[in-house]
Amino acid sequence: MRKSKTVNIIHRLLPVVLIFLSACFSMVRADDVIVVRDAWIPEAPPNARVIAGYMTIENRSSRKRTLTGATGDHFQKIELHRTELHGDIMKMVKQETLEIPSGGNVTLQPGSYHLMLIRPDSVPKEGDVVDLELQFDSGYTLSVNFIVRAATSGRIKR
Repeated sequence: MRKSKTVNIIHRLLPVVLIFLSACFSMVRADDVIVVRDAWIPEAPPNARVIAGYMTIENRSSRKRTLTGATGDHFQKIELHRTELHGDIMKMVKQETLEIPSGGNVTLQPGSYHLMLIRPDSVPKEGDVVDLELQFDSGYTLSVNFIVRAATSGRIKR
């Protein structure tokens, strides 16, 4: 008799426990719904000490997200920069973070925000894939494959 009472309690509580656990996991996943599109790096000369990285970051969550950094095994360090015009001079200004609005996106592109890939072990060539990991304020990390595109006559071929 006691065994059936225990089984009965478990059967009644199990759906509640499953719903609770499902909600917990859903909240974690919903907070970090980040999608990266069109991640690419322009091909650089073989002796390049700095390379740029571009992409569009979509934030499909209901809360703003902040990109806080990036890492990659083949670079001494990676920084977030923004190209700014100061008088007649274009400067690369280091940014500590980049906010991606809730339900919005931010495009890292030439002449604007970009990743600065500093001191590569070797310079990737057209067609190579470079793996980087993006880091966000929530502790979420996202692995992204960047495709290396050829540069032709001073312009990047898309």
